[in-house]
Amino acid sequence: MTDGGARREARSFNSATTAGPVRRSDAGTISRSSRASGGAPLHPSPLRGGAFPRKVGRGGGFAGALLLTGLIATLSPAFAKPLRVVSLNLCADELALRLADPGVVKSVTWLSQDPRSANMATEAAALPANDGHVEEALAYRPDLVLVGPFADPASIALLRQVGAPVAEVGAPQTFDGVRRQIRDLAAALGEPERGERLVADMDARLARVAIDPSRSRLKAVVLRPNGFTVGPGSLVDEILARAGLDNLAARLDIAADDQVPLETVALLGADILILDRDEASAPSLADAILDHPAIAALAQRMTVVSLPARLWTCGGPEVAEAVERLAAAAAAATQ
Repeated sequence: MTDGGARREARSFNSATTAGPVRRSDAGTISRSSRASGGAPLHPSPLRGGAFPRKVGRGGGFAGALLLTGLIATLSPAFAKPLRVVSLNLCADELALRLADPGVVKSVTWLSQDPRSANMATEAAALPANDGHVEEALAYRPDLVLVGPFADPASIALLRQVGAPVAEVGAPQTFDGVRRQIRDLAAALGEPERGERLVADMDARLARVAIDPSRSRLKAVVLRPNGFTVGPGSLVDEILARAGLDNLAARLDIAADDQVPLETVALLGADILILDRDEASAPSLADAILDHPAIAALAQRMTVVSLPARLWTCGGPEVAEAVERLAAAAAAATQ
């Protein structure tokens, strides 16, 4: 993800099991309620909550999971510490790998194994990958399944129907939301102390970012694939502020996540242009705008910084690195 309206994060590399109703939580709430509303049958979608399929699934996700009902009929939704966890969401993958004991996480999405889009790719590569399908999760006889904020309600209902507890990971929009999400998932995994340590480490890194109060705050604008930027009310907006930057998109009267023409970007008068991409990423049509000749021209009069989306898409402890990098770029731009 979004930060600031999950639409752009969804367009980048995170995904969902289905294009179900958008359900978001700034608090990053983990829900393990036994209730869920109905929804459409499972199908691929470029939204957060699961993973883009690498191949066409065999059989419908809903019907396939029903065939596996007998495998998990003995599971109970009440447990103290899960021992067989399956994650169907990139952001949940990363937090679970940071928080759970080795061997507890049985499968993660294939997205988390790609170092271009994931922060825990080395750890994820050692595990079986899934495509975000419910029947894949049930094959591991899980005692906890992790899903994202846009997972299909019907898929969640099915998991609970057959006795697989579900933890729903939200899309935090603030640093406080990031902290709560870490703590909530740590509690769901039975590892509250690890959650506190992870939060403390993130806060320590943020505290070490020193901003010179006598220095004028530099003006910045973020340009993401397909010409999107990030406005107020987003996690990225908070990251910029913590790095000592003023987000010029706040002047555009746009939503937290919206498209802007390159002409507007050029006329904003930014000191720093932040390109939301990894320099090692493969070429794509979505990223073409980031290689537009106008960007090269703008680099003659402003600082252009590339920041990998993996540092601020999920809203995990990696946001501290995003702040560190942007603060360093701001300091260099004033020298």
